[in-house]
Amino acid sequence: MSRSRRLILNAAPVALFIGIWWFVTNFVLVQARLYPPPLAVAEEIVRIFSNEGPLGEPYTHAAATFFRLILSWGIAFVIGTLLGVLAGRKRLVFDFFANPVWIAMAVPSVVWVFIFLVLFGIDNIVPISALVLLLSAPVFLGTAEGVRAVPSDLIEMCDSYKIGPWQRLTHFFLPCIAPYMVANARVSFALGIRIVLIAEVIGLPNGIGILVAYWSDTLYMAPIVAWGIILMAAGMAIDHLVFGPLQRRIRRESVA
Repeated sequence: MSRSRRLILNAAPVALFIGIWWFVTNFVLVQARLYPPPLAVAEEIVRIFSNEGPLGEPYTHAAATFFRLILSWGIAFVIGTLLGVLAGRKRLVFDFFANPVWIAMAVPSVVWVFIFLVLFGIDNIVPISALVLLLSAPVFLGTAEGVRAVPSDLIEMCDSYKIGPWQRLTHFFLPCIAPYMVANARVSFALGIRIVLIAEVIGLPNGIGILVAYWSDTLYMAPIVAWGIILMAAGMAIDHLVFGPLQRRIRRESVA
């Protein structure tokens, strides 16, 4: 399939959605404050990129949000990967962490945010702690499954040559589970975007979440939808520019 045809197929659903959105908000749900049309949302996006807002500069709030997100995601990815490697190799470790991991994933993120809010008060540690806990869980499970898929003859070779734990991790296990790690990174990062906003809405004085809460209190939906589109676009850009090339490179190396 040609590149231009792929672009058309990718753009067609978006164009169809915008067309339906325009029709519904102009002829069915004619309440621009609650059901903003595409043009009103586009105006809010322009205002955001102009760095204008009722609670200070939007760039400052966005920087605070992405700092919390990237820091928490990085910590969670390292912790989840290291524990996942251990759990994939040692059944005892997996059984020990299995229930805590499922509890972390099953309990709604808003509940964890409230728990950390009570423990630590209104501070950056609240969203960071909640994100690390919630994002480590899927990374842990994905990594453990990847380690279990490592060929047994490779493990036997490591045992025969008495290769140490660190060399096994860096030279054998991590290259073998690289596709799982990229998949974990993509899923956990997308999940983190949603969770960090919840934490900011509940217990922080800055960030995109506090802007969303402000506009929600005033019952004006256009800026909320605008921020949603910006976050979606940022997530897609990171996925296509970072995780996508990594995944393609791993595939080429595995084929080679």
